[in-house]
Amino acid sequence: MTRTSMKSAAIAVAAIGALTLSACSAGDEAVDGEIVIGVALPTTGGSAVLGEPMSQGIEMAVAEINAAGGINGSTVRVVQEDTGADDASALNAFNRITGENPAAVIGFPVSTQGFAVMTQVDRTAIPVIMGGTSATLALGSEWAFDMTSHDGITSTAAAQFAAEDLGVTKVALLRESGELGTGASEVVYDAAEEFGFEIVDEEIFQSGDVDLSTQANNLRSSDAEMLFVYGQQADYIVAANALATAGVALPTFVAGVQPGTFAQLNYDGFETIYNRNQCVPSAATEGDLFDWSAAYEEEFGGAPTEYAAIAYDGANLLFDAIENAGSTDAEAIQTALLELPASTGICGTHSGSESGQLSFSATIGHYEGDAYVTDKSIDVDPR
Repeated sequence: MTRTSMKSAAIAVAAIGALTLSACSAGDEAVDGEIVIGVALPTTGGSAVLGEPMSQGIEMAVAEINAAGGINGSTVRVVQEDTGADDASALNAFNRITGENPAAVIGFPVSTQGFAVMTQVDRTAIPVIMGGTSATLALGSEWAFDMTSHDGITSTAAAQFAAEDLGVTKVALLRESGELGTGASEVVYDAAEEFGFEIVDEEIFQSGDVDLSTQANNLRSSDAEMLFVYGQQADYIVAANALATAGVALPTFVAGVQPGTFAQLNYDGFETIYNRNQCVPSAATEGDLFDWSAAYEEEFGGAPTEYAAIAYDGANLLFDAIENAGSTDAEAIQTALLELPASTGICGTHSGSESGQLSFSATIGHYEGDAYVTDKSIDVDPR
């Protein structure tokens, strides 16, 4: 099935992995026997902080579906490859997985790796559920889907919260120069118009820069009431040091900062650190996410990250699509993913959409000492 209409501006702007499913049969038959799922995640290198929890989340979902009798009576088997630290490694991993004749793929939490395999996704013509945060990721191919609430969704929610709940009227941006930062900038500027605040400064850096003193000093001279920071996890540590040295100390959204990164931040660089994620397992105190987090910790000996929960939900969305399709035929699974009914997982709300986006939730919160406190959950309509 070809996507005939896309969301015109799928809110803009990276990481989770790719699941490739493959049946042992030719693929046109109804699901029978064994379903092979390809998982492509970075389990070595700097992005292993994303890939390892995702692998465990998928492992939990697979164990549960098989314990319940599989999908339409067929057992799910995972074929996993490490996408490593660069785009070439990701492409090689994808090619190895597709050599197993999968029915679908799940993974790729790093958006650049997702884009790097997009041509091969088209050539193989199998559904790939990605975990990157770029708003254009699912638009890269009619076979591409995204299980992560992309940066356009979470940034829109953060901007709405800043304007409506915090009363902020002047915002500054500190962001990397690549697609992640550029897309985030577009979203925040659109949100400024929608929610009635002003962008008073925008400072740009190259991801990996080790000196952001010029940008920090410029921000100190602005009259911003709040700062939004977009970069890779290592960039946040550099930014925090520069902001602290310059004496900026604004309330700041540090986009998608992970627990390991947060622990290394120079907190003097901020007044209050806000975060926006799809969900925050560590902040759950009751309900399905809390129960799932306890089961995860018992199984793996550590608390789950957001990416573990996203991957768990993403795997279950794929299982639902295969069950609804009643087949491992690629086009049947593709259609079923596009037409998934609205549902609530452990990590937000999900549904099929014309753009291939499958998740639409954001959780806004802030840190009090080492504890993360949830302020508000927001669902953003696809645009």
